Amino acid sequence: MTPRILITGASRGMGLELSKQYVAAGARVFAAARTPHQGELLRLAEKHPKQVSLITLDVTNEEHLPAAVAAVRAQVDGLDVLINNAGMNLRGQSLGGYTRAVMLETLHTNAVAPVLIGQAFLGLLRKGSRPRLVQISSQVGSFSWNTGGRSPLYAASKAALNMYTRCISHESPDLITVVVHPGWVQTDMGGPSAPLPVTDAVQALRTLIDGLSLADNGHFLNYDGRPHPW
Repeated sequence: MTPRILITGASRGMGLELSKQYVAAGARVFAAARTPHQGELLRLAEKHPKQVSLITLDVTNEEHLPAAVAAVRAQVDGLDVLINNAGMNLRGQSLGGYTRAVMLETLHTNAVAPVLIGQAFLGLLRKGSRPRLVQISSQVGSFSWNTGGRSPLYAASKAALNMYTRCISHESPDLITVVVHPGWVQTDMGGPSAPLPVTDAVQALRTLIDGLSLADNGHFLNYDGRPHPW
């Protein structure tokens, strides 16, 4: 059976590479982004019109969700994988310069939106084959790893995502729900000095996702499959 996969934040970075690699592997891809009908993502969809559907989804706009769900449901009767990849990290934020707006935007994008998106697509996931909800987190959201307080707003939002996901795993034991640290990756967010090429990170992530089982439900994993400390 052809895997049916929804990827958020698909217009660049890891989301774009995930879309490319899954298409190359023969999957049916729903590529969601704020402005999907442009750039490399549009060219990918034009080259593979039977495999790629572009979904307009601003993850911070809850009003987009019903249309996004309807667009996917009109084409398939279930989803096998939902990868909540969209995220943000505003650098240079530190004590003395925090604002409510920036703090809430970061929390909304990185923690609240993945929960609401997973909730919205829950019906389609439950009709999928070995359904998996994959939340892209970060090791900076780990209390035991980030002892130096790096990237405070980003870290706090990812820590919230981690706990939300752990709770979801108990609320939906029929769904394989995990959080994943994707590595320090050479993307716009990771920067050019990151040690991990995006192609390698995504290949490892795909291998991880393909091998997930209900025994992994609620776990925090490294991109290479090793357990990550909370």
